[in-house]
Amino acid sequence: MDTMESLRTEFPIASRYAYLNNAATAPVSKRVSRAVSRFYRERMNLAEGAWDRWVKATTDVRRLAARLLNVSSEEIAILKNTSEGLNIVASGLRLRPGQRVVTTDFEFPSNLYPWLKLKERGVDVRIVPHQTDGTTDVDEIRRELGPRGGLVAISHVQYGNGFKIDLAALRESVGDECMLCVDGIQSLGVTPVDARALNFLSSGGHKWLLAPFGAAIFYVRRDSDLDPPFVGWASVEEPEAYLPQMHLSQTATRFEIGNQDFSSIYGLREALGLILEVGVERIERRTRRLVRLLEAGVKRMKLNTQTPPEEEKRGSILNIRVKGASKVVRALADDGIMVAERMGGVRVSPHFYNNEDDVERFLLALRRVST
Repeated sequence: MDTMESLRTEFPIASRYAYLNNAATAPVSKRVSRAVSRFYRERMNLAEGAWDRWVKATTDVRRLAARLLNVSSEEIAILKNTSEGLNIVASGLRLRPGQRVVTTDFEFPSNLYPWLKLKERGVDVRIVPHQTDGTTDVDEIRRELGPRGGLVAISHVQYGNGFKIDLAALRESVGDECMLCVDGIQSLGVTPVDARALNFLSSGGHKWLLAPFGAAIFYVRRDSDLDPPFVGWASVEEPEAYLPQMHLSQTATRFEIGNQDFSSIYGLREALGLILEVGVERIERRTRRLVRLLEAGVKRMKLNTQTPPEEEKRGSILNIRVKGASKVVRALADDGIMVAERMGGVRVSPHFYNNEDDVERFLLALRRVST
């Protein structure tokens, strides 16, 4: 049996639904669920006696996340969600009046509102409109930056239509003087990400990483001049020494201000292990194939998509333009098919545990409910 097909049994939801909504909230696997339960058994039976195990789990997550991003574990902090990391960047850079931040009109609010709030401080926030094909032009981003550079805040993969920007091409276009802050929640776990060309990346675990809510990966490049906007006992070099002097950690742990949600960290550790076990490149190949099958079926129905047709310009998301998208999504849910309404279309987002049967089930139901 194919390895990925055998791993499908790790996801009980797959036996009940055609769950194709991983870009919203992905299910967790049996092993992740067991890991979370294990933490609570330890707390119930050992309480503080299990502290060293909990600390080890956080260290393990930083190490595994670093492998996923091709960076050092000292550049990884564990936060609560994507928004927290993006807000740390927006607040901690201390941008001055007139400095420029460039983002796009396709961003999820988490990667828009923190930058718009900087207008109160006189920061020049520019929003680049998308092209007619649903992409964003890296040269237009460069033009909006102006001659002095600044910061680009962008999603690696856009949540609505699945457009994937070429981060290497973006870095080359904007130059090394520009800082790059990436919302990675729609790519991390399903698309290879080399964060070395970035300054910052933030990603929660509850989508493509197949992890619980409450634990997020925050990458801060070692040479980034980013002040922690908040500090606590866990932000210092010797967090358990409880010293009266503050010596901030020289690693990314300076952004971890206190106790973590260790139950989520246990789950994230198990989820990262699963993603790395399967291999992100293999996951991407499988999800791309499923998206191609979806696209071919949609074309046979004479429906249009809002996702760029070129594979190199999209993640594992397909957005299908239909009339009454919200009503269609509800009707599909009644048939046990889980997708989402985004941008006035039906957004479909398969992961590696999905298969051709899920795709066929979706296409048959879509034909029935959209005509």
